[in-house]
This record gives sequence, structure tokens and C-alpha cells, in this order.
Amino acid sequence: MPKLRTKKILAPEKQILAFPDHYVNLPGKIAYAALKAAAAADADFEGAKTLKKGTVVKLDADGNVTIPEAAGEGNGIVFNTIKLDDYDADTDPYINVAVLVHGFVRKDRLVGAENLKSELIHVVNN
Repeated sequence: MPKLRTKKILAPEKQILAFPDHYVNLPGKIAYAALKAAAAADADFEGAKTLKKGTVVKLDADGNVTIPEAAGEGNGIVFNTIKLDDYDADTDPYINVAVLVHGFVRKDRLVGAENLKSELIHVVNN
């Protein structure tokens, strides 16, 4: 039986886009183990572990998403927050994730901005 998702909405999540009408997302998949390793407690989700929207990631040609370990290895940004509790290692070996690969983003809302190196993603200092 699928897990039911609930979220207390007091205010929408902050937008990472500087210009919300000019961006491109590609589908990717992240391994459950990588998601679990990268997830951190999130106050916006009552302390649940999440992969926060705005996290810099590396998207390969096969659509696999990993967290870059060194500066300059990231070529994409997680577009939607992923909650770890919504998935299970046994039934969900991979989780779908939307990865921003082109657009204008705000630097103050990125996680791991120093790892991003992409000519198609323009970082605005707001």
C-alpha cells in the first residue's frame, strides 16, 4: 500500500528561480542510498529528512543523479524537495527527481553552490 503524504502548509517554499518563466528541467533518478546519505533534517517539514530544493547535483547522460563531492562537479539543481520518509529502500531503489539544467537561480537559496559549474545555469547574487 502506498504511503500517504501529508504536509502542513503555512507558507510556500521559497523559490530558487530568479526568473520563473525561463528554465529547463530534465528527469533524473537518484538511488535511495544516495538520497539517504544526502538527506538532512528540514525545519520546513517538521524535522523530516529531505533533499532540499536548490541542492546542486550531478546529472549524467543516463539520467543518474549524484551529489558532487568536489567543487565544480555539479551540473544541475534539484527542482523540488524530496522527502526521504516517502520512500523505502526495498520498494524504491531509485527515486525520480526533476533537475534544473538551464535557467537563472538565486545564489542565496542554493545548497552547495560552490559545487556548481554549468554554462547554462546563471547564478544571480540575490
